[in-house]
Order: sequence, then C-alpha cells, then structure tokens
Amino acid sequence: MGFCLDTNTIVCCLRGKPASAMRRLRVTPAADIRVPMEVLAELLVGAAKSARPAANGTAGRAFIKPYVLIWPDDAVVAHYVSIRCALEATGQSIGEADLWIAASARSRGDVAVTNKTDEFKRVLGLVVEDWSRLIV
Repeated sequence: MGFCLDTNTIVCCLRGKPASAMRRLRVTPAADIRVPMEVLAELLVGAAKSARPAANGTAGRAFIKPYVLIWPDDAVVAHYVSIRCALEATGQSIGEADLWIAASARSRGDVAVTNKTDEFKRVLGLVVEDWSRLIV
C-alpha cells in the first residue's frame, strides 16, 4: 500500500504549513508516494496563475520528482467510471480532478492523502488520510 497525494497536501508541504504534513512525508519512503498526473496539472495551473509562475512551477516539479507519477491506465479508468457513476447516482459527486485522484488511489489500493476528507470519504472503498491534521 502506498500514498496518493492530492494537490492540497503538496501545497501544504511546499508552504511548510502545517509542518505535520511535511514531517509525515519525510518518514514515508519515496517509493511509497504517488502523484496522479491531475495533481501535477493542478500544481502547474496554480503556478501559472501565481505572481511567480516560473519559480512556483519549478518548485512544484522539483517537489514531485522523487515520486511515482501516475498516468491513467485501464484500471484507473475503470475505477473512475465506477466512482463517478456511484457518486452521481447518490447526488454526491466530487470535482473532476478529485474523481481522477480518487480513481488513481483506489485502483492501486493506495491511501488518498488530502485535506478534503469529507469529499474523498464519499468514495466507497477509498482509504483517506489528512496529514495536515496529524499531531507529530
């Protein structure tokens, strides 16, 4: 089992607040950390819209470099379809990028690491952790 990082967790680590997220990341082997390509895209969009696009884009890419970048494969797509249909049937959908992040995590049996636990906990069979609330 690994850990699939959501964009907000990476932003917490990049900003150093709360420090608990970065401390938890440091004690986790890099081989156990995964970053969905949607998260990379969100980081780069955020950087492009920021006051320092080049510096923030470089920082985002450098941050994720040691980790496995997940691209959608057939398993991720199957989980995406299942998750989206289940959530839409109950009227409790989540954002498009979050659907892909959840599918990326669940398809590998990974823990989704996010501070949007209320949204991600709607996904049946997905284990969710919020490293920004850890007391370490």
